[in-house]
Amino acid sequence: MTKRRRLYQIITIVIVQALTLMLLTAVLPGLAIESWISAFVVAGVLILVQAFYWWAFVTFLAWLPVWLYPILTFVISGGLVFLVSNFISGVTVDGIGTGIWISLTLTAVNAILGGLLSIDMDERFDINVTQKLVKRRGQITETDIPGFVFLEIDGLGEKIFRRALAEGYMPTLKRWLDEGSHTITGWETELTAQTGAMQPGILLGNNAEIPAYRWWNRKLGRLEMSNNPLDSRALEARLSTGRGLLSDGGASRGNMFSGDASESLMTYSTLLNRERASSPGFYLYLLSPYVVARLFTHYFGEVLKEWWQAAQQKRRKDPYIVKSRNTTYAFLRAFLGSFMQDLITYTVIGDVLRGVPALYALYASYDDVSHFAGMETPEAFETLEQTDHYFARIERALKQAPRPYHIVILCDHGQSIGPTFKAAYGLSLEEIVKGVIQGDKKIFASLNTNEAWDNISALFNESVNAKTRTARVLRTALRSKVNQDGMVAVGPERDPNNLEKAELQPEEANIVVLASGCSGLINFTDAQERLTYEEIQARHPDLIPALVSHPGVGFVLVRSAKDGDLVLGKEGIHFLKDDTVEGVDPLAVYSPNAARHLKLESSYENCPDLLVNTQYDPVTEVICGFEDQVSHHGGLGGPQNFGFIFHPKALSAPDEPIIASTGVYKLMRGWREQVQGLEPAKS
Repeated sequence: MTKRRRLYQIITIVIVQALTLMLLTAVLPGLAIESWISAFVVAGVLILVQAFYWWAFVTFLAWLPVWLYPILTFVISGGLVFLVSNFISGVTVDGIGTGIWISLTLTAVNAILGGLLSIDMDERFDINVTQKLVKRRGQITETDIPGFVFLEIDGLGEKIFRRALAEGYMPTLKRWLDEGSHTITGWETELTAQTGAMQPGILLGNNAEIPAYRWWNRKLGRLEMSNNPLDSRALEARLSTGRGLLSDGGASRGNMFSGDASESLMTYSTLLNRERASSPGFYLYLLSPYVVARLFTHYFGEVLKEWWQAAQQKRRKDPYIVKSRNTTYAFLRAFLGSFMQDLITYTVIGDVLRGVPALYALYASYDDVSHFAGMETPEAFETLEQTDHYFARIERALKQAPRPYHIVILCDHGQSIGPTFKAAYGLSLEEIVKGVIQGDKKIFASLNTNEAWDNISALFNESVNAKTRTARVLRTALRSKVNQDGMVAVGPERDPNNLEKAELQPEEANIVVLASGCSGLINFTDAQERLTYEEIQARHPDLIPALVSHPGVGFVLVRSAKDGDLVLGKEGIHFLKDDTVEGVDPLAVYSPNAARHLKLESSYENCPDLLVNTQYDPVTEVICGFEDQVSHHGGLGGPQNFGFIFHPKALSAPDEPIIASTGVYKLMRGWREQVQGLEPAKS
């Protein structure tokens, strides 16, 4: 930023603050300003006071418990406004309470003004406060050995990523590409293209026995979910070899799995571990009045923006609109976007300023907005612009880091677009199953996923499971939201009170029907082992024919006692055992590796009795989803299966295609071993 531009911004801030102060005199009885000159003097002095406040807090008060920061922020800043303003001729502030209101108002105005004028107050805060606090409260590692910053953009496939770069939505990353520092390497996901299965593959090098986002566990006789902290903890314990991507001092931020990190924050698999290290800077961002005000103003600004954009989507008559993009969704979008990504970015900056050897952080806003608006809508690309801004902040912080860093941007999967299955064909998967099952069978169905509620639950659990007095207070306050396992669960499908009122629990059902994007899972709960094609036909002779013949179904995976695993299509069968086809191959329109992915899926003990994948059009790339989403992922078909790794050219990539998330792990773990001299992971 040029000195002239910075001067213009300061002048603008002073003018707007002076105007705000004059307006406040009309509504705050304890504030009196006799002239515009006095207002300008106050505005200018308050800018200097804020700088003094940061210095004083860092120097004298940083030793206090971090949960006091939000309170002290406004009490002390309000007290300073009260004291300083009364020394200015023509200005009267009658008490600290009035000073606090002035501080609250001005910081909110500054937050809005910062966004409108692209004033990067975050950079000033990162340099003037964060760096100093890190030196006081964190252990800094100074070394010439490069570290790694892995930043995941949830749900952004390679196709949309390349478009975002080409059309200028991500100028920071485009600059890296143009300067020749970075290059793009593509990779292909497994069948269940979703975070719950891809992240353990990327972070642990192993995602065996995770057939979907949620699935029926035959041995346990219950649903198992990768977004359940109890399940994710057990999964990581089973999958880990101790040589995860983040082992040897790494940090996990906002993920489902920790990758054997030494520190983890808002990571599902470690939420129950109160002994773990989280981050010495978790709450430090609350020190700045500007940051606190910005969090709130941005949050409610995002709510208003979402209402406006949802209305615009209806006006432009997008081909696919879902009912779940409703008034309430705006509050979830605002949380997952500005609030969570602000927190994650601040924590990442604290990590690199300490010299953490490797960190992996998840940015989920694009994935969330794409589900409800569409992956190529203006609002989806807008989230990528915002994410790029966060990456620019991290890039600037790297210049102050005590070690050099390699920064890698990647995704865990993409998304594919299409109407909901019910909107296209008039029936849901649950209704199709109910329509052909004879007898008095109880059918449980769960066909929707809202990851925003999972992230809110993660934030609550991160707070209540800490070993602090504040955590005990929060546990008491949230007692009604705590489930039988001691976890805070919020959201319409997670609230313990709502679950108790449910008419049918999955454990009570004869048949469980689940959805994962364009794939559906059907299980018969009384079977201890996977039912065969022949057994299902004997029990329910109309079920498989109804599914296979349905115009919206692309194929059905089932195991035959005689012929092994079968992929059934309308005009042919693909025999996975020997890769032979009779008739028209039902997998022909999917990825050339589709058979490979289905073989892996079918090898799992908890592979569903029937796996249903919707029909894919390779020309339009349209594929229906069983969930109430515009863009979706979790099965086979289209851009959802093709991810990217945007990495420094100095880090070599293999010549052969990378197939499966475990291949991404091998590549990135190999980089750490090569650069940092880590012990090789077990192959």
